[in-house]
Amino acid sequence: MKEPLDISRQIAARRKELGLSLSQLARRADTSPSTLSRYENGWSRFELSTLRKLATALDCDLAVQLHPRNRMKGRQSPPEVVEQLRRLFWDVKLIELHLDENALWVVERVLEYGTLDDVHTLVEFLGRETFLRFVAEARFSSNRTRVFWESMLAKEGKTCTRRYSRLEAANSWRGSGR
Repeated sequence: MKEPLDISRQIAARRKELGLSLSQLARRADTSPSTLSRYENGWSRFELSTLRKLATALDCDLAVQLHPRNRMKGRQSPPEVVEQLRRLFWDVKLIELHLDENALWVVERVLEYGTLDDVHTLVEFLGRETFLRFVAEARFSSNRTRVFWESMLAKEGKTCTRRYSRLEAANSWRGSGR
């Protein structure tokens, strides 16, 4: 069975099939040629309203579907978790013992540098409540990461229990007499 084209390639292929230029299709869809160009060249932040207008202009139906990700059933073993997260620990060799004895450190590193799959792995491995407890205790080196995870905790009805670590570092540096 042939793999379906991604939406960007589908838009471009259908436009060419109809013999339309970028400007012509953009005018039909009441959007700009630059927006259409982004959509055709792998833009990943599609607006549903724009996709609907493009589908109409291209004489197509628009179907949006959700497909569950292929996640491993059940909890991963410690060696599997270490293998998945190893790339995030460039400064030290991650070992299974760290998952138990230094779990907060592992969580902090994943929250700062990991992918969504890495976060899901930790949630499944540690359990949701334990993971959220570590998130609440975490120190973040990035303000952006701190704000994001504080908002996630708020949605879960939990609060962050640590202060922003850059402020702590700045205060300790100032106090060192340097």
